[in-house]
Amino acid sequence: MDSLDYSQQVRDRFERPANAGRLLGPVISGAAGEEGLGTRVEFDFRLRSGTVEESAFRVYGCPHAIAAASWVAENARDRRLDDTSWMDPLRLAALLEVPEHKLGVLLVVQDALEAAAAKFDQSEDR
Repeated sequence: MDSLDYSQQVRDRFERPANAGRLLGPVISGAAGEEGLGTRVEFDFRLRSGTVEESAFRVYGCPHAIAAASWVAENARDRRLDDTSWMDPLRLAALLEVPEHKLGVLLVVQDALEAAAAKFDQSEDR
């Protein structure tokens, strides 16, 4: 697959990303990456009893980064934020048909999710 030949799922999530934006009110947030290096991902999670009730993301990056963050935000719902094991970058790469040379982008998405989980682990809301 050519780097500009995006899978249908990447195209759909890039053109109509689920949960893009910011959540207001009390949330747990996590971020990773740097715009200057090409990828920055931020997540907001609203929790109820430690379980994700609502999520949002913001991305500066390529369509693969946007699609991956959209997928994570959508699939975080009803999961505990202190267990991020469901987000496997290699499985997500296969699902989204991300080319091998773009796997680092998925690691930034994973790091942002884990940054939020670390903040949750340190919070009193556990």
